[in-house]
Amino acid sequence: MIKEIKSIPLAVFLSRLGHEPAARKGTRLWYKSPLRQEQTPSFKVDAALNCWYDFGLGKGGNIIDLAAELYQSTDLRYLMRCIANSYPVPSVQTAASSYHQRHSAPSMERFEVVPLEHRALVAYLQERGIPAHIAKAKCKEAHYSVNGKSYFSVSFENVSGGWELRNRYFKGCRGRKDISYLPWARDGPATECAVFEGFIDYLSALSLDIISGADAIILNSVVNVNKAVSYLKGYTAINCYLDNDNAGQTALAELTAIYGSTVIDRSTLYSEFNDLNEYITHQSSTIKQNK
Repeated sequence: MIKEIKSIPLAVFLSRLGHEPAARKGTRLWYKSPLRQEQTPSFKVDAALNCWYDFGLGKGGNIIDLAAELYQSTDLRYLMRCIANSYPVPSVQTAASSYHQRHSAPSMERFEVVPLEHRALVAYLQERGIPAHIAKAKCKEAHYSVNGKSYFSVSFENVSGGWELRNRYFKGCRGRKDISYLPWARDGPATECAVFEGFIDYLSALSLDIISGADAIILNSVVNVNKAVSYLKGYTAINCYLDNDNAGQTALAELTAIYGSTVIDRSTLYSEFNDLNEYITHQSSTIKQNK
């Protein structure tokens, strides 16, 4: 199992994370470090030996050593999960899945929220079609520990002071689960409100520039639709960007039953996809392929 992990080409692993070499010299590939900000590439990968070295940090090693630096963990099973999700290896996926299941709802300690800066988290959102400037403006970065092990995630606050948490391998919430309400401006009420199931869809709408001037409500789960009702009073248009599944359509029906024709179903924009983010991710992928 470890042997399979170590056989994964580092260049391919880095490419899956959004990092491409800035220069090539034989079997040596030079990157801008995925572990820190820099202008001149000083992160070397030897493709023949399948090892790396960051001259700025004075650190190097194999793919597991790199994952430990990227994901700030020494837990081997967690690192296997991280690597396997970027470069599928069947036996690794199987072994790592039990770890993921045991940690799907962790008890978090030493929870701290800071500005979003970690390159792995920004790269994760970019892979989902969200530009870095939007991600950094609207999201935060949470650091926390579970059973003494350190983790980090993209974080997004709700109206109860709880935090929605996302990274490539975890989806959860710290604190009370609730909706998020985001007025467009503070100098006066907006006439329209956009409603989303999750904050990734909200970020997708900002990336597409389709909700300019509108307030926004993020349900953070369709079970919270009733919590949004009081916030929606007074709007002349309630634009719903909900998922194209039974739960999303049920939430749309509940809002329509209360606010009638004020509620507008905007899911026709991405009718061939499950949600708005899946649509924008597909669009981004198509653009890259056509370049």
